Amino acid sequence: MGDDRKQNRSGSQKRKVTARIAINCTPAQKAAILEKATAAGLSPTAICLAMLLDAPLPKRRQPKINDAAIGRFLAGVAKVADCWRPFLPELGKSGSNLNQIAYMLNANTAPSRIMNIVETTHDEHRAFVAKLNRALDQDLTELRTMAMEALGLKS
Repeated sequence: MGDDRKQNRSGSQKRKVTARIAINCTPAQKAAILEKATAAGLSPTAICLAMLLDAPLPKRRQPKINDAAIGRFLAGVAKVADCWRPFLPELGKSGSNLNQIAYMLNANTAPSRIMNIVETTHDEHRAFVAKLNRALDQDLTELRTMAMEALGLKS
């Protein structure tokens, strides 16, 4: 049985850890140890060894990913993608207007008519860009916050 446990250990444990000590505790004590370890981002073993032997604490483990928060984040990404679909025709409209202006320039259309179309197109495009920037600010800020929460990081 002892050999089976050694085979299941990671490479680092096989090389360094050769002895095991088990302790008996109440469920409440176990919960307290696990809570302290989780709060410190370390394993219960690391916390116990540090306290008993004045050993330096190992590097902090990466925070665990919050599955529920990841689900909310991915749902938020899908929502943002859906919200952005209506912007694509507006971008196409700007491109179409630019094409018409180029055609009119090549067809020697009266400058006053071209200027009228350029000004109208420019105003429409500026309004569209402002709308796009507002949406970007709000949506990306919300997505960033959701991602930070999912990764267990402070935003």
